[in-house]
Amino acid sequence: MRSEAPYAGLSALFWAGLLAAARAGRGRLSEPTSAIDLLALGLAAGGIGRIVAEDRVTVFLRRPFAEGPAAVQPTGAGPRRAMGELLTCSRCVSLWAAGGLAAAQLARPRETRLVTRAFAGFALAGALRSRGR
Repeated sequence: MRSEAPYAGLSALFWAGLLAAARAGRGRLSEPTSAIDLLALGLAAGGIGRIVAEDRVTVFLRRPFAEGPAAVQPTGAGPRRAMGELLTCSRCVSLWAAGGLAAAQLARPRETRLVTRAFAGFALAGALRSRGR
């Protein structure tokens, strides 16, 4: 039976980061979030999740925590295993990316909007590419 502590620690880190960003950014959000902003955030987070968890160009990120030719099999135990499971799960990375982008939006809205749009465009391009196959 594996310990749940490393997973609880990662979860606590995620929520603590979001809460800290919300506190630090209180009163900074000058405009309401539009449906387009939410769509872009979702597309960007999904694109980042796929890049980090699956693409060959990010094997270097997964390699310390995963094994196999594409470093997609989590390895080790404890915190190392928990981190491997996080980094090889595109849905998990997407959640962290969405949280990071939402938090960054409070501190640097213009720059974050640019990054979000770039990754949203990447996700749309991937979807269009896969439809053409």
